[in-house]
Amino acid sequence: MRRLAILRAARKVFARKGYADTVVDDIAVEAGIGKGTLYLYFPSKEQTYLAALMEDARKLNRLTRESMGAAASWQDKLRAYMEVRLHYFEAHQDFVRLYMTEFRNMCMQGKPLGAELHHLLQEGEEQLAQLFAAAAARGEVRAVDPELAARTVADLTRGIMERRLRGWGSTVGKADAAFALDVICRALAAEV
Repeated sequence: MRRLAILRAARKVFARKGYADTVVDDIAVEAGIGKGTLYLYFPSKEQTYLAALMEDARKLNRLTRESMGAAASWQDKLRAYMEVRLHYFEAHQDFVRLYMTEFRNMCMQGKPLGAELHHLLQEGEEQLAQLFAAAAARGEVRAVDPELAARTVADLTRGIMERRLRGWGSTVGKADAAFALDVICRALAAEV
């Protein structure tokens, strides 16, 4: 129970102050514990940060997999992927701020993502790639590079999430996701 309270506090502090400006004392105060107690659970600020990020990343990955698995058509599976992620991001904005920071900073600095985060990102994209490969094999979508299509959908979903987080643009809400889904489905439509 205390571990979860620390992670909740860490998400709030890191989202509010950013990684560089956060010190372990900030997290301990937010969690209502002493710094020494925090160190019993997490040996460093970096470990605390990664634990806070990974807890939500694992949950998001599981929810996405379950929702896509329950959908029937390739379009419904694609919609499930986008909707689960966008809904989760809206409901867990502290996680989004951590995720965007980690993802962007690592990519911009040319550093590798943490192994588990990289695995979770790959797993989501692999699930999409399998979806596109199977739909193409059944003639439901045109022949495309399934991995490229998967990366494009993942990038587009992250872009919508970021725009929503920042409040950019005049269309922030369900319309932007519906439009993106429509564009993707039309682009992938089987050639007649």
